[in-house]
Amino acid sequence: MRNFTTLFCLLLFATVFGQNNDSTNAYLAIQKNRKLEDRHGRRITDSIQRKAFFDKAKSNIEFNNKRSLRSVLAQTAVPLCTNGTFEEFETVAGTNYLKNFEYTFGDPLNPMQCQNIYGQANTKIAQYNPTDTDLMASTVPSNFIDEFIGNINAFDQYTLKINYKESTPTLGLIQAKRFKTNNESTLKFNYKAVLQSIIESDHDNEQPFFKARVISNTGAVVSEFCLIGNPNDCTFTQAPYLEGNSIILYNPNWQSGILDISGIPNNQEFTIEFIASRCGLNGHFGYAYVDDICLLHSNESLQGSIELDPLYKICPTLPLSICGSFNLPNSGGLNAIVSSVTLNVRDENNNVVYSSQTPTTLDLITKRFCFELTAANLPNITTGSYNVGVSMNFSIVQTNCVGTTFASVTDNDANAGWDIWFLNCTNCPLPLQTATLTLCDTNHNGSEFFNLSNVNTIITAPQPGLTFSYYNSLTNATNNTNPITAFVNYESPTGTVYVRVTLNPTCYKIIPISLLVKNPTATISGILNVCSGSTVLTASPGVSYLWSGSLETTQSISVTANATYSVTVTDSDGCASNGSVTILPNSVAPLPSLTVTQPTCSSSTGSIQVTSPASEYSFDGGVTWGTNSTMSNLPYGTYSVRVRTAAGCTSYNSSVNIVAFLSSFPNFTSVDPISCGDLGSITITSTATEYSFDDGVTWTTNNTANNLPSGIYLIRTKDAFGCISNFNSVHLNSEFLDPPLYIKDNPFCGNLGSIIITTPAVSYSFDGGNTWQTSNTLSNLTSGSYLIKIKNAQGCTSPNTYVYLNDLENSYPEYDIDDAGCGTYATLTITTPGDFYSFDGGTTWTTNPVLSNLNGGTNYQIVVRKGANCESYTQNAYINTYYLLLPATNDYQTTLCDALNDGSENVDLSLYNSNIIANAANFSFSYYASALAADTANSSYLISNFTNCNLSNANNTVYVRVTSSDGCHSVAVLRFTFIDSPRITMEDAYPLCEFRNVLIQAGHGFDSYLWSTTQTSNAIAATVPGNYWVVVTEDHVGAPTCDSRKDFTIFLSNPATITFIETVDWTAHENTIEVFVTGLGNYEYSLDGIQYQDSNIFENLYPGIYQVFVKDKNGCGIVDEEALLLNYPQFFTPNGDGYNDTWYIKFSQFEQKFDVKIFDRYGKLLKVMDSLDAWDGTYNGRLMPSDDYWFYVTRADGKIHKGHFAMKR
Repeated sequence: MRNFTTLFCLLLFATVFGQNNDSTNAYLAIQKNRKLEDRHGRRITDSIQRKAFFDKAKSNIEFNNKRSLRSVLAQTAVPLCTNGTFEEFETVAGTNYLKNFEYTFGDPLNPMQCQNIYGQANTKIAQYNPTDTDLMASTVPSNFIDEFIGNINAFDQYTLKINYKESTPTLGLIQAKRFKTNNESTLKFNYKAVLQSIIESDHDNEQPFFKARVISNTGAVVSEFCLIGNPNDCTFTQAPYLEGNSIILYNPNWQSGILDISGIPNNQEFTIEFIASRCGLNGHFGYAYVDDICLLHSNESLQGSIELDPLYKICPTLPLSICGSFNLPNSGGLNAIVSSVTLNVRDENNNVVYSSQTPTTLDLITKRFCFELTAANLPNITTGSYNVGVSMNFSIVQTNCVGTTFASVTDNDANAGWDIWFLNCTNCPLPLQTATLTLCDTNHNGSEFFNLSNVNTIITAPQPGLTFSYYNSLTNATNNTNPITAFVNYESPTGTVYVRVTLNPTCYKIIPISLLVKNPTATISGILNVCSGSTVLTASPGVSYLWSGSLETTQSISVTANATYSVTVTDSDGCASNGSVTILPNSVAPLPSLTVTQPTCSSSTGSIQVTSPASEYSFDGGVTWGTNSTMSNLPYGTYSVRVRTAAGCTSYNSSVNIVAFLSSFPNFTSVDPISCGDLGSITITSTATEYSFDDGVTWTTNNTANNLPSGIYLIRTKDAFGCISNFNSVHLNSEFLDPPLYIKDNPFCGNLGSIIITTPAVSYSFDGGNTWQTSNTLSNLTSGSYLIKIKNAQGCTSPNTYVYLNDLENSYPEYDIDDAGCGTYATLTITTPGDFYSFDGGTTWTTNPVLSNLNGGTNYQIVVRKGANCESYTQNAYINTYYLLLPATNDYQTTLCDALNDGSENVDLSLYNSNIIANAANFSFSYYASALAADTANSSYLISNFTNCNLSNANNTVYVRVTSSDGCHSVAVLRFTFIDSPRITMEDAYPLCEFRNVLIQAGHGFDSYLWSTTQTSNAIAATVPGNYWVVVTEDHVGAPTCDSRKDFTIFLSNPATITFIETVDWTAHENTIEVFVTGLGNYEYSLDGIQYQDSNIFENLYPGIYQVFVKDKNGCGIVDEEALLLNYPQFFTPNGDGYNDTWYIKFSQFEQKFDVKIFDRYGKLLKVMDSLDAWDGTYNGRLMPSDDYWFYVTRADGKIHKGHFAMKR
């Protein structure tokens, strides 16, 4: 799940010629018109100089052909790590060649930065010989002294070198055919690069580079990275001096290279490529060293990595920790820092449902991180499924390293299947964990036979009723389709199988398991040379070892003879593999390892000590020999050191320069001026006693110089003993002016040429700033390249601009072609100045250098003439582009109905494609909010929801970009006018009184009506309740007929049926009536038939008789019923005065079956009355005394009311 990225990566490719013996002349013919530079960065235009260049190129090609051996057969693929140390050779025709690697070379088409050549490498790489200085690929000793790096400090005896400083072909390409055997996920290698960096803009996309890539068996690029020298990239070390006015950058330490090959299956062939290239104009060099494939020796890498821990979480408890590990890029003493780390959670539709840049932990020591997911972060924790991904961005602390950027890294998935899955989480107790089945690949075919049921007891605890089924995809496992039937003998390569564990039909869960087929390939590393008496061979890592012949069981053994040595290595899973190497007979001892002591500030001599074993030593290239391994008191000079071993082997010379003392180059940081007239600063970061910023002319104890104008400064340091360092060049940028414009007059037929700089300035240079003059004209010029630049009064300069003067009679005319295309014809313009121009090989002439209205398929022979008869070579200019018709579009305007009368309408714009252009199916359409955006395809104004675009009369215009199959486009205007749809004034619901009908009207004035009853009048009489609709239309002249629809309901209603009236009485004025009804209607209530209320309760009523009215609000009728509220007097005075002479229940006369019993205070029954009776205060004719009396009233419904009253006499 890891992802590795690179610092610089460009994806540009070209197919060009690759080297072989039979095509040298063809190669040179192809290169004839190529732009070239010399080693000082000056353009080579002179025919003699160009001939010398190509003569050298031819010589280089012939030397490579002669010194190398071309393969007859294509390379045979071998296991990934085979000869990864570059130590194994094979002898062919008496010469040793590196096994399993071949090379070619060529020149990509410009611009060529990071491009490839698509030739097949078919030339073998010879074993190191110092006399072979011009090979595009070679092996060099591991202690080889590089001009810039010094001792390259490689591994074992040899390393691989690609390209060289003085090469003529541009690019060297190494290829190795490989296949994986043991599920390797990365290709590892170590590299150092030396690259010239060209600042001038004329080298944009033309810089030297080092590139590595992996290509599948189908030719697809699997993984790659490309390294380009950038002087502002602090991971490089900068050489302290310039070559050809250009900076040299190099890697002093070995760098780790890592390419992802996880997607390539075992046993499938692929190709490894390493490329080192000069610049595109050949004047600036680039070369590289590569060593030890499969084994990293350095912790420096331009690449970071990140990897999530596997989750396999089914029905997890939340919150859940999402954790992983990472590595930070670091190179050249520059360490990256984490600028951000982002977690993304994606659902089953791959939509991001949660994102966070706030990890709960980020440990830069252990290189671990964790995020926390809560239930709120996941939208569906019932049935949802999710994958998590993480990405990390890097930055640097140093502010002066603007050219250093480290690419982000990602891991898009934690494990196979769903990372988090809420699958049958309720009432399904089936905890599962993943497992791995591992088998050794016994027949080395990449597959083995697995018994999948072996995982059953590993992934879950046994319980009754469990069943297991196995699937080769998550979809099949989820759908329970296409199970693996032969699961006890299932043949498979390394891969994933999904196990469905079922307890019952509604309780199952799914877990992925890994099938691992292991087929390790043993390798043996070491110096394959016994000239020193013995050498140590080391097997690749394992848990046990068995060497053939000696039967030794250690990882390393010491051997003394030229022979073939084999070892069997067994890993921790019991998988065994065999490896072997052959030490070839060799009379050349390894290049001696040396310790060199240079002169110091206090000593003018140096010394050389040979540290590798030998019996004799020579410090003068073999002229004299001695047994002393150290030579001291050596004066300045060059010494050729070689050794002779006891076995009679002699090494090649190792060249050592004893030089006058200069301490190491000072390190520094600088701040460039940011505009013309601005000032910069330089800080020397190397600790010293004194510092100089003018090459030692003056000294200061301050390590920082401020307020520096633009320019080149030579910095030095001095220590306490007065020892002075070497100088380092610091360039403070001064190029703030625009590139100058110019007019050139080429030399012709003995007449010299000139250059006039037309951009105003104070000073002018025609040699890249080496010399300056006040005149803007340089005359009497021969053919060649000139670097012009300008300077203003503040000392600010422009970038270099190349001007190429060519002798007219010895050059081909230059020209520009404005291609034909959409709605335009081609134009051919001759840009070489002349008096007359011919487009037909000199048959006819014109003073106009422009030929217009041209169409493709025609070749023009252009010639330029100056004076009477000085003519250029004839140049062929082929017009290969054709006039293309623009789509014949029409603007279209239409009127639409505003369906909802809300001022806007959603429109499917694609419905009008055929109104804009005929044969619309032959074109593609895109829709924009402005005409300019449509013409320029500005996505900011693209209408993406064109099938449901919301428009209105205020926003009614769309611009349609119509594109033909050949890419030509026209823009049409699509405009809409929206008119109102009919406005229907109707209710949402209508009542229908029981046993009647209701008249429904849609209104007058519409042009048509259609009811759901199929009637077409403006009104209908409905007798049945239900849901109804009506559609009305309005006709418009010259516009569409608009319609509107009204949906409504007819519901049944009827008069109420009073089922019961409940009263609460026996008070003076706080009595209540409550009415209970049934019916279909919506009812209101009244006691007077006039004033109605929604409540069925009447309160605060006086005693009496009431008429209760119930009315249907829908108008379907009124019903009424009487209600009686009773009360009694609190006292009476039976004194015969006609007032209150008797006691009775008020209004009882309106109620039948009414019974009243009166008692004295002792409970004696005095009187029994009905509803029409009254008590006169007597008992059996005898007057009762004044006192309180009690009564019981029993009503017809059985209710009893008790009370008391007073009698006063």
